[in-house]
Amino acid sequence: MSGPRARSGGICLAAVAGLLAAGLLASATHAADKPQLTVSHDKAGWQANFEAYGKDDPTASWQVTPFGDTTNYQAAVRAALPTTSAPGMFTWWSGYRMKDLVEAGLLEDLTAIWKPLLAEGKVKQEVADAFSFDGKIYAVPNNVAYWAMFYNKNVYKELGLEVPKTWEELEGNLAKIKAANKIPIGQTIEGRWPAFIWFSEFLVRSDPDFYVKLMAGKAKYTEPQVAAAFATWKDWMAKGWMDDGTSPFGFTTGDSMNNSFAQGKVVHMLVGTWFADTVTKAGTIEGRDWGLFVLPNRNASLPPSVIFEAGPLLVSKNSDTHETAVKAAAHWMSKEGEQRWADLTGFLVANSDAKLPDDKEVAKLNDAVVKGNYKLLGRYWETTPSPIAEAAVDEISKFVLDPNSAPEVMQNLQKIADDYWAAHPKP
Repeated sequence: MSGPRARSGGICLAAVAGLLAAGLLASATHAADKPQLTVSHDKAGWQANFEAYGKDDPTASWQVTPFGDTTNYQAAVRAALPTTSAPGMFTWWSGYRMKDLVEAGLLEDLTAIWKPLLAEGKVKQEVADAFSFDGKIYAVPNNVAYWAMFYNKNVYKELGLEVPKTWEELEGNLAKIKAANKIPIGQTIEGRWPAFIWFSEFLVRSDPDFYVKLMAGKAKYTEPQVAAAFATWKDWMAKGWMDDGTSPFGFTTGDSMNNSFAQGKVVHMLVGTWFADTVTKAGTIEGRDWGLFVLPNRNASLPPSVIFEAGPLLVSKNSDTHETAVKAAAHWMSKEGEQRWADLTGFLVANSDAKLPDDKEVAKLNDAVVKGNYKLLGRYWETTPSPIAEAAVDEISKFVLDPNSAPEVMQNLQKIADDYWAAHPKP
């Protein structure tokens, strides 16, 4: 049958959405009678949040399985998805990174959950698009994050700095921070994937339209815009405005970017807003010790834009907890579900009816993005085809370690792109 999938004796997505809208689903099931829902993820630091959310979910009793290693996680989930032992709901990555699962018919179509929210303007179309293929939406968002600059407010106060509104003010701040014998910007290539962070940011700050074309194979890595991005990056590193990229950013102790940021040794980090909880766990206080801003455009005439990331929760078609997962996904997108997740994590969520406290830095950033009508641009890791991204981060890492290698890296990047697009249609 066409439209949202229904099983014999199962539940129709449209009916679930209707029940939630009427406020009936939550009251229809007593906690003691809740069916079991299997949930898997590779976000080990969020395990307590998932467990707490699952206890309060009126639709299901969550049985949450964390994986400490992303590679093992992907392999385990892929192996399970064709079977009834697949997790009912699981975290993944958006865009091209979920495309093969959609094409293999392994994911539930959740469009009916989104339709009323989109019609009422309660969710952003750009977020839905990150999970959409051929007009159908196959996920609900585990988190929505902007990629913004975390800055150390204590150092800013010490040096008399203001949040930069122009590219010139940004570079002026970096020069003053370097003169104070601090590291202006932490960067990392540890784990491979973070190499794309500054590559894409430099492109977006100069020419966001070119960035969009490059992601879709409609521009080349050998064009002047890419050369200019690498040139700026090389200049910043030569001036000592960025570190060497070898320290990991994710830890709260030891030799990590985040720990150095907490100590004021590193003054800026460009990371997704989902990192806020990790920053505070290093001993800093949000709003007092650190804040957030979107980098200004290099060309002041450009409209404001920000890179965003939408992390999906997917529902597997073959799981023996499938019907329960559909109900849980619908509740997740409701005001109550989204508010509970926001309260637990401090993450931005998709449903605008759910709010973060106004004094939260992430909430303030979101308010600025909404009021400023920022253009949302998909993150490199999900927005360009995965075979390109996986090979590209290794090439970009070579540049970070040897900034003189930019011409060779650009040629290698284009070869990677050419090989892929020669065998695949461009969007």
